[in-house]
Formats: sequence, structure tokens, C-alpha cells
Amino acid sequence: MEHGTAFRRPQAAAPATIPSRRLFGLQVKPAGSRKTDGESKDFGWLLFIRFVLRVEIVAHGNATPTRIVSLQKSVLSPDIVTSRLFTIFGMGVCQSQEEKDLQAKTKQIDKELIQGHAASSKVVKLLLLGAGESGKSTLLKQMRILHDHGFSDEEMQKQKSVVYNNTVQGMAAILRGMNVLTIPFGNPAVEADSRIVLDVIKRNEESEPIPQDVAGALERLWNDKGVQDAVHRGNEYQLPESAPHFLANVARIAEKDYKPTEQDILLSRIKTTGIVEVKFKMKNVDFRVFDVGGQRSERKKWIHCFEDVNAIIFIAALSEYDQVLFEDESTNRMVESMRLFESICNSRWFINTSMILFLNKKDLFMEKIKKTSIKIAFSEYKGSNSYDEQVKYVEEKFESLNANPDKTIYMHQTCATDTNQVQMILDSVIDMIIQANLQGCGLY
Repeated sequence: MEHGTAFRRPQAAAPATIPSRRLFGLQVKPAGSRKTDGESKDFGWLLFIRFVLRVEIVAHGNATPTRIVSLQKSVLSPDIVTSRLFTIFGMGVCQSQEEKDLQAKTKQIDKELIQGHAASSKVVKLLLLGAGESGKSTLLKQMRILHDHGFSDEEMQKQKSVVYNNTVQGMAAILRGMNVLTIPFGNPAVEADSRIVLDVIKRNEESEPIPQDVAGALERLWNDKGVQDAVHRGNEYQLPESAPHFLANVARIAEKDYKPTEQDILLSRIKTTGIVEVKFKMKNVDFRVFDVGGQRSERKKWIHCFEDVNAIIFIAALSEYDQVLFEDESTNRMVESMRLFESICNSRWFINTSMILFLNKKDLFMEKIKKTSIKIAFSEYKGSNSYDEQVKYVEEKFESLNANPDKTIYMHQTCATDTNQVQMILDSVIDMIIQANLQGCGLY
């Protein structure tokens, strides 16, 4: 959590003789020198100024008898100074009720001015962490849509290429899955269509606009019974979760004047490498949100770069309890997510950092548990097959990984593709972060 700026003590040696200087028009002499009556009064005024403006009077220099008095840098605005002076000088000893009410109102304005100044002068940094394909990039896109004016025309053009790629690669993944699971086509005639799709990939044209002959092949394949059987067993191979959405909308995506919808953009997927940053302003506070690569090979770059963030939003996909890692098919994705969460939550770099856990893809989780219990990942689970009981168990598993009894984990069940829900949750989270930030400044 960020705190106020620290002022470093000067290291220059004090000279043998330090001349007196004027401060706020008042004469200040070095400590230890003889003061006249007028100078003593000046020093008294300095103490009075310290009380009125609430700034610290500190001594600088080494441990020699010769020291000078100075005022620590103040961040107070003229409005705040005026408010405080009015509170003291504008009221008589005998106050009417109206005057008392005015004084109370002045104090409230004073507090609001301080809070507004502190909030507006800070930048809140958030770090998105989580295993690969947990939904970090989707959440970042939602932040852009909700708080950063969405995407430019140039970015929309790039998103079109990503959608084309995801559509063709999604069908290619299904075809590979059918081969691994030995699932035959329902209609043998569509095998020719599968070759059309795979030829597009061989020519490295999967990110280009989809020609009508390829669109027709994709539609016929999507309607094939064998392909649908493979989709229903997608957890047994690496089926992108967005594939059904894009393949069900091939005709629209293949149109000449195709423009991605908001849902297309949220569901489009490209591997995050390096660091992606989104900036936005909300409630007079500037936010910087960082998303970093989620695959194992990217994680070693995380920790030492982000120890000064205000909060970590860790995203874990609820729906991945029955899936394995892309880079290690012997490791359950949710188990890996818990390992990563444990290392981040208990890291020495993030001891004082707020931790927010988004249990994401709750919509997919709700559908999956109708067929497969979380026992596939947690054999010790003894509860029912209800959503509430199973998600509560997952929450308790994550909570148990927190080794610090004084650290609170703020949990939310989310669907990152649901803009309305994300907006409500983000508003709640951001309010909490702003309040914690103000508390860190000593304003609450």
C-alpha cells in the first residue's frame, strides 16, 4: 500500500556558522544563539503556524550543536489553509448556534479538501495475476470498455484478425481432438471440409478474412454430429473456450463488412507475453492496471517488478477443475492455480498488499458441475453436487492457502464476459481500494 512521500534528510555537513534566515516573514536564528525578545516571539509564531497549518517543524543537520529550523514541505492547497485560518480567526469566544454550525461545516469541507487532494495526487496500481487462460485479459478488456473509451479503429482492425484466427484455430483444435479421442464424423462427406480448414492453417492464412468457401466448410463441420460430440468432450483436450461462440457465428464473421461485437472482443484470445497496461480515471483517482503473461515461462518476470502495487487481483478459473495445463498435461489447471495463488499471497514482496480473488468463469462452472463433480480435482470432497456447496469448497481451499492470519482475502465469483456484472464488482473493488488508499494516508 502506498504511503505519503518520504523526505530524505540532507547529508551535507553543517558549516561552522549558519546565518539567520526569514521564514514566512519571521526571523529564525540557529539553535543555541542568543535571541532577542522579538526573535523569541517570532519562534512562538512559528509554533503557532505549525499548529494552524498542521505542518511539521523539523531540524536538519548533523549531531553538532549548530542546527537550523525549517518547515517540512506542505502539500496543502490555498483552500485548505484559508479554511483553517477562517476556523480559528473567524469565530469569537462566544459562538452562536449558527456560528457553530458554520464551523462544523468548515471542518467537513477541510476534510473533503484534504481527501480530494490526496486522492487526486496518487496513482493506484493494480496487478492482474493468474494462470494462463484464467480470464485476465478479458477483465482488462472490460476495464477498457467501461472506463477507457473502448478500442480505437486501428485496434478494432487488429481484433478482427484475432477473431478470424480464433475461429479457424478453434475448428482445427476440434479436429485434432477428434483424432486423439477417435471420434468419427457423423457425415463422412465433411472430411473434405476438414482438409479445406487445415489447408488455410498450412498457408498461414488463418488471421486473414474468411473466404466464403472456407466459411461454408466451417459451417458444415460445426453442424456435424461427430464435431459436436468432440466439443462436449472439450475438457479432454485443449479446446479453446471461445471456439463454440465463433464457430456458431461463422456466417456473420465471414461477412465482408464484418465488425466485431463487444462479445467477440471479450471472447477473442491471444497469448499475453510481456506486460500489458491499461490506464483510466475513476472517482478522481488515476488507475494503472498491469496484465502479465500467465504461462509458467512468463511468471519468473513478475514478482520483483511489482512490489509497490496497491492491490493484486488474482484470477482463477472455476471451470478449469477438470482440465490440464497447456504446457504440462499432467497437471490439473485448478491445482496449478492454487499453487500460484499460494506463492503470490505469501510472497515477501506482497506482505502488505491487498489481495482480491476473482473466481472466474462461474457460468461455465455452473454448466460443468451438472455432469462432473469437483471430486475429479479434489478426491476428498464429500459435499453435494450443488453449485453453492461446491463453490464454497473451492473458496475454502483458496482461503486455507493464506499463511498470514492478519491478511484478508476479498473473494468474488465472476463471469468476466458479463459486462454488467463486471461493472458492479469492479465498482465495489475500486471503492474498497480507494478507501484503503485514503486510510494509508491517515485520512480515515
